[in-house]
Amino acid sequence: MNSPFTKIRRGASALAVIVFLAVVGYRLIAGYDWLEACWMVVITISTVGYSEQSGEDWMTQLLSIVVILLGTTAAAYTFTGMIQLTLQGELDQAFGRRRMEKELSRLQNHTIICGFGKTGPVLAKDLQRRRYKFVILEIDPVNYQLAIDQGYLAINADATDEETLKEARITEASAIVVALPTDAQNVFITLSARNLCPGIRIVAQADQESSSRKLRQAGANEVVMGHQMVAEYLSRLVTRPTAAQFFSSLNEPEFKELILDELFIPNGSSIENQSIAQLRVRDRHQLLVVAVKTKDDSLDFNPAGDRVFQCGETILVMGKQDAVVAFQKSYALVDHSVGR
Repeated sequence: MNSPFTKIRRGASALAVIVFLAVVGYRLIAGYDWLEACWMVVITISTVGYSEQSGEDWMTQLLSIVVILLGTTAAAYTFTGMIQLTLQGELDQAFGRRRMEKELSRLQNHTIICGFGKTGPVLAKDLQRRRYKFVILEIDPVNYQLAIDQGYLAINADATDEETLKEARITEASAIVVALPTDAQNVFITLSARNLCPGIRIVAQADQESSSRKLRQAGANEVVMGHQMVAEYLSRLVTRPTAAQFFSSLNEPEFKELILDELFIPNGSSIENQSIAQLRVRDRHQLLVVAVKTKDDSLDFNPAGDRVFQCGETILVMGKQDAVVAFQKSYALVDHSVGR
């Protein structure tokens, strides 16, 4: 099936050839000057017929018949392609909007990304790799189209507008990442998000230390300062290069299945009152218990083998994603990470 662009290109090319040959034909056969020849071609192909001369000789009449048949056919073919292109664009837009609304209506426990500028593409790629559900809010049409082209669910709207946050189903979301270009916008969105969904986890980006304090006052759970993180990473590269290289390698393709996940121990879990050694977490499940977060929010790093798990605690484990999922199901643990 020919695309609309192919129809337009072929039809326009054929029409141009027909017009050229018809003008030359009227010039040579009927003896018209060039302007009259062009006029005859236009009124013939358009079927307007102003001041047509029926007393022409048979060769001119035959030429007119050929021009009418070929010209109108080529013109109709070209305009059909244009109409198809217009309708297809409108239909694609309508179906795309319908698909987006349908996907949005099913979103729960997802992450909202405000801004798809510098950090958005990296964040979206990582969340997709880790199988997290997310939606992007981007007001810039170029960045929005970039997100759509990469297959992400996105809304082309102003994230500072509460209606946009509602359209992204913020009341059903688990987390929101606020990463717009200015700190003032980020503070405003943080306030709106906290008011609309008091229990949502808010991670915000800041450039200034004063803005970091304002973001926390506005309700942000975590505030990330880009230049500070860069400085800390540069410091690790200098002071602890092997450790820095290890954490950087987690984003490499060969380590794409390796994750650091957190699993919550609910009441009634079979893991309760059992130790790491009894469970043989490393041998049986191929997982490394990095830390345990207690009920009072303190962290027990690198727990010993006789460390006993209790309900209400959160286990931080590192290993392949399939192994983490199997471990979670074996002991009825709850994936305590947000947005998945």
